[in-house]
Amino acid sequence: MATAKQTLFEQIREEDRTQQQQGGLATSRALRISIIVVATLLLAAFLPGALGDTQGSQYDRSRIGSTWTDETVIAEYPFPVLKDADSLAVERARAQSSEPARVRRTANGQEIALARLSNVAVRLPSNAASIVLSRGRTLLNEMYQREILDGDDARISGDVLLELGPSGSEQIIARDNVRDSIDAAMTIDARLTDVPADDRRMIVEALHKCIVPTLRIDERAWQEAQSVAIQNVATTSDIVQKGDVLIRKGQRVDDASVRRLAAYRFGELLRSTTPFSLLVALGALGHAAVLISIIVLYLYFIRRTSFVRNGQLATLTMLPVVSAGLGWLTIVLPTDLPLEYSIVVPGFAMLISILYDARTAIVVTLVCSLSVAAARGNDHVIAVVLVVGGAMAAYSATNLRSRTQVFTSIAAIFVGLAVVTASISLERATPLLTVLLELGGVAVNAVVSPLLAIAVILVMERSMNIATDLRLEDFDNINHPLLQQLNERAPGTYQHTMAVVRLSESAAAAIGANALLARVGAMYHDIGKIEKSEYFIENQIDIDNKHDRLPAKRSAAIIRQHVQDGIELAREYRLPERIWKFIPMHHGTIVIKHFYAKAMADAQGTDIVVDEADFRYPGPKPDGKEAAIVMLADACEAISRLVDTSHREEIERAVEQVVLDRITDGQLSETPLTLADLDLVRESFIKSLLGSSHQRVRYRDVPDANDSSSQS
Repeated sequence: MATAKQTLFEQIREEDRTQQQQGGLATSRALRISIIVVATLLLAAFLPGALGDTQGSQYDRSRIGSTWTDETVIAEYPFPVLKDADSLAVERARAQSSEPARVRRTANGQEIALARLSNVAVRLPSNAASIVLSRGRTLLNEMYQREILDGDDARISGDVLLELGPSGSEQIIARDNVRDSIDAAMTIDARLTDVPADDRRMIVEALHKCIVPTLRIDERAWQEAQSVAIQNVATTSDIVQKGDVLIRKGQRVDDASVRRLAAYRFGELLRSTTPFSLLVALGALGHAAVLISIIVLYLYFIRRTSFVRNGQLATLTMLPVVSAGLGWLTIVLPTDLPLEYSIVVPGFAMLISILYDARTAIVVTLVCSLSVAAARGNDHVIAVVLVVGGAMAAYSATNLRSRTQVFTSIAAIFVGLAVVTASISLERATPLLTVLLELGGVAVNAVVSPLLAIAVILVMERSMNIATDLRLEDFDNINHPLLQQLNERAPGTYQHTMAVVRLSESAAAAIGANALLARVGAMYHDIGKIEKSEYFIENQIDIDNKHDRLPAKRSAAIIRQHVQDGIELAREYRLPERIWKFIPMHHGTIVIKHFYAKAMADAQGTDIVVDEADFRYPGPKPDGKEAAIVMLADACEAISRLVDTSHREEIERAVEQVVLDRITDGQLSETPLTLADLDLVRESFIKSLLGSSHQRVRYRDVPDANDSSSQS
């Protein structure tokens, strides 16, 4: 039995695969397994039990408000519940600030001040000296009705000061009975505003020199007292006794429960003689393997082409690793902001939806969200939030035709994230400030995710010649050089192409397929006829049919050649694969019936064996709805030239025969088209063909005036 020949499409794929292997981008099974293993190990590295730490469970504030679904936890030994670092710091700062300032008295401060008054006055002019002596004594006596503190009393936060005596005695002084030296000086300034301006400055400065503080701050004693106050702040908020119930099954988790559980787990770690547990590490590895396997199994059974392409496999399996890394950062970064709500999983969902499809995006979103939750210690709340946000992002990007539609994605992501975040927060009675911070993170995520996805798409489109729906618009242009050549060198094929474009676009829209992709694919499906346009019947205008002088096998080879010529032209003009694959797929592997029948007729009565494979197109068969629609539209448009399109019955029979032939020949076996889809496609073709063959009124000629007069 002869070995089946590779189709042209398969040959091209094989060439690409060989080039990739030669260039170091191998797609071997060994590399594929390595990618899966590396992704699993990297993901496991971000999980709480990655290092075999027996403190495997994470108890953070994200659990507050949820219901405890595990078994009731009873303390097996007494342990303290330590205060968290922030609370302890606040209490210590409060204790430090509330410790009274330590001061010591200056002996005979008032007497010294009055003595200075006399000494200062003798150095002043007579007018100023008299004012100093007469007004200064009164002012100083008034000043010393309260204690005068050396320095600024703004440093003192309490209501009292503590005076230290020489024998170690202590006496409380009310702060209201103390003024600092600055206040005393300002009071003197205010009381001497009536003194002539020429002498005021001299008198004020003289009285300032007379002020002697009665109290001085003992910095050393005060700092020692503050240190003692800080040390006296309890580091524990609770002492749990053996047998105490930490939390019951079905109980609502509150802040106190979380702190008790975290302290209990930490106590178990300290009491453990083997802080490293191989089982814990294996559990983390198994957890990561389960998450990665969701993507791997989906690709293996649903998107096999992405599974065997190591580049795509690596990209899709690395996204959960990146997500887990971002989730891990939200735990280790020293901040109270809810950073987990800003993790750009919706951006990943948009990216996959645009490059692949919404179904793949949903699967990847699910795994990425679960990875974030796992890295954060099984935080199911953020998993739910990111799953909803990612789903909204994926669906909003399914029909992305313009970059301005990114605003629709921003709105969709924000609504999805905000609704679920607010709902869960309200259910948990979360404080309003915390809810607002979470919604702020949601807003940042909704804006950053689409912009990130679009930026990555732009880079990939240009660097890797990928045709996303956003880029298809660039090729939906009848002035493209290839289409201009087709119009000039194969005008009949060009008219046929435009008709196929109209049929394909309408049919794709009717079944909810990608109408733009079907339209663009149909525009370039026959560009291979440019090279030998005269060998195709639609271009044989006023010329003989060259096939009349050729053997049937040779004619079939020329007809089939337009597929290879089309692919070469597409590559030369850098058409993306998503577009040029319509060239071989619009014929699939169907038989060129006319020349096959001619060869069979010529072989009758001879020993010549006609091989059907010589009369089949190289393939491959259509692998998507859009390629299948173009295949059917191409055949229906061609056969419509042979029937009376003014009668619906004839069009219906012709279209149904085309569809039946393609189904019987297995050409649609690799497409996701359903029977319901085919019914809609048939009806769309019939309506379009009827519309293109409408009748026009034959207008009557207006008789010439001279003819009318002559006849009369």
